[in-house]
Amino acid sequence: MTPPHDVIKRLATAARAAAADDCFLRMDVVNFYPTIAHDLLLAQLRKRVPDHLALQLVRDSIATPTGFDEPERRSLGVPQGLSISNILSMVYIHDFETSCNRKHNYFRYVDDIVVLAKQGEVSGIHSDIEEYLSDRLRLETHPLEEGGGMTMISTVAMGTDYLGYRVRATGLSIRDTSYKIMFRAIVGCLRSLRGTGTVEQVLWKLNLIVTGCRFENRSVGWVFFFRQSTDMAQFHRMDVFVAKQMGIYGLAHQVGRAKSFVKAYREIRYNREATTHIPDFDHFTLADKIRVISLIRGISEERLGRMDREDLDELYWSIVRGQVARMERETVDFGANSGGY
Repeated sequence: MTPPHDVIKRLATAARAAAADDCFLRMDVVNFYPTIAHDLLLAQLRKRVPDHLALQLVRDSIATPTGFDEPERRSLGVPQGLSISNILSMVYIHDFETSCNRKHNYFRYVDDIVVLAKQGEVSGIHSDIEEYLSDRLRLETHPLEEGGGMTMISTVAMGTDYLGYRVRATGLSIRDTSYKIMFRAIVGCLRSLRGTGTVEQVLWKLNLIVTGCRFENRSVGWVFFFRQSTDMAQFHRMDVFVAKQMGIYGLAHQVGRAKSFVKAYREIRYNREATTHIPDFDHFTLADKIRVISLIRGISEERLGRMDREDLDELYWSIVRGQVARMERETVDFGANSGGY
């Protein structure tokens, strides 16, 4: 599956070249994976896979009930937990995609579709796509709504929300809902000072929220995800917000220790390989690992220094995985994170 950032980059390039009154058609498929029809999927697979045993394995994997409330073998839906679910979904809509790519300026990530078209053509394109998906693939799209919704038409000058961004002819910005999620994450982090969190723990977690990190050979976090934004003012506003909130929670004297969204953005864009502003948990030294464990778990560095190295590494990775998972969950409002950004 094409990574989301590649889709966004292509769409942004197309939007810059479009006329101001050209239109985005954004369409969303209702319950895409759960409504994939097995008979249609298997018919597509038979065209491409001659191995009957392989086909039987696929048939069994998608038909086997996944819960106690599913006593019968299923005829609809591909479980998203399957390692081949993305491949199967791509096979299912291959003919549709081929047709759209031939006829239209077409973009898709999972169940989110965007077509860039002339204003006079866009309504007809919507009807054609809706009919194809319904009649040939038994897929339903959300109804077309004026003024907003899961399926909508808007001019390029007005822009459209897609994969966490606001896409316009003038560039990419972070959409409002993605912005607000980060506000909540920052406030939530600082609020832990009123519970059991220490100042040092809160600052460490706050800085992780701000910069993201390198982890298990992935680049993860809010700024990593939105690094294609061309609206620098948004990152400046985030830094102002952090300073203001730190003052509210009694940390005005610690503002200088908070890392910067603006610097994180610039380092990710222009200095990613050499930066020290963004933690790389894959390459922490033993001393670095001991400091992280001591800070988060409150275990003395002296005691940690006497631990078996294997036990210490296991504890370190347990902490880091938990902190990174929470950071991603709270800051990136994007369903499938595609294994890193």
